[in-house]
Amino acid sequence: MLNQDLNMSYIVKMGAIFPYIKLDNFRIHILKNIDLAENEMDFIINSENICAYRRENIPQKELVSLIRDEEIYPKLSNANLVSLIESNKNKLLHFIENHEDYMQGPPFPDYENIED
Repeated sequence: MLNQDLNMSYIVKMGAIFPYIKLDNFRIHILKNIDLAENEMDFIINSENICAYRRENIPQKELVSLIRDEEIYPKLSNANLVSLIESNKNKLLHFIENHEDYMQGPPFPDYENIED
């Protein structure tokens, strides 16, 4: 039952320029310098005015590994955030790996049917 609630909290929304993930009361942002061809990103997790995690200029492949290999968990001090990321890992990876498609804006790729 808890896992179902965690999965239902995952929503992709459109910000001013970049789409972001709303995960319970956390927002996960991936920002890119759209003028550069490199796949480096800024990865930010925040809750209201508190930054829970920030990593700047991370290559897309490294960001995928950080999530896929669960290397991010020890860097997070909020157990609820760890559970949310863990239970929505495949959707989060889809968002990172297909970020260019999400950048096109709504309608977003069909992330609701991705199983974790």
